Amino acid sequence: MTFGTVTNFDGHATVRFGRHVSASPATLWASLTDEAALSVWLAPGIIEPHFGGTVRFDFGEDQQVAGEVLEHDPLRVIEYTWTFTGEPDSVLRFELEETTEGVNLVLEHRLLPPDQAVGYGAGWHAHLDMLEAHVTESDPVDWDKRFGEVLGHYAGA
Repeated sequence: MTFGTVTNFDGHATVRFGRHVSASPATLWASLTDEAALSVWLAPGIIEPHFGGTVRFDFGEDQQVAGEVLEHDPLRVIEYTWTFTGEPDSVLRFELEETTEGVNLVLEHRLLPPDQAVGYGAGWHAHLDMLEAHVTESDPVDWDKRFGEVLGHYAGA
């Protein structure tokens, strides 16, 4: 199991993951930006694929994310603001680097409230496992179960 890191600096937290995914850059990119694919591994929502584009996700139970695309370089980088209901703005960035056997994926979520970092660490861990299962057509991952399995790691990080 590949864990991410949680760091705190200057009143903010950053959650960072590096994963190797056995998929083509085009397949992984589509899963990070396509409405149908996003609903499989993250939440129903949209990302308008251009600088300044709208970002919206619906996690249910009045848990919404709104944002704006800050960087959009197809097959390489997507970065956007992430404003979750009741939380201050943060920034989510995905970077893709093609390798001979797939893609190195980096997820960095920065400017998080420090008291939310443990939950974001475990949450992104579970979502990335779901993403990887989706793009490799592996057995689906149960988000709640995976979150519970890894939460202790991030609480102790």
